[in-house]
Amino acid sequence: MQKPNVLYLALASAALSGCHLLYRPTVQQGNVITARMIAGLHLGMTKNEVSYDLGVPAIRDPFHPNRWDYYYSLKRNYKPLIAEHFTLYFKNGRLARIVGTPRPTPGYIYGKSHS
Repeated sequence: MQKPNVLYLALASAALSGCHLLYRPTVQQGNVITARMIAGLHLGMTKNEVSYDLGVPAIRDPFHPNRWDYYYSLKRNYKPLIAEHFTLYFKNGRLARIVGTPRPTPGYIYGKSHS
């Protein structure tokens, strides 16, 4: 009687391995950036003001202390990866240049849809 149970288990695992019935959690990484945070960002801000408005950067290069990288990625179940990245450059302690386009984080934040 043991062989039919093993056979059913093998068939069930083979059938479920290729289908989309398995749960895949939503994975968010990096800084969540809102439209209000972006609206407050302007050239000439100090590092303290930027970190207060945007939070501590996800990537802070110890060899380039005047460059802050903000990165955000979102992977939902079987949907394509969403990734945003922009870099802030400081000169004499003030925001001098923004590379990339800071955009608000997509509508899916912390497991709740805001769309």
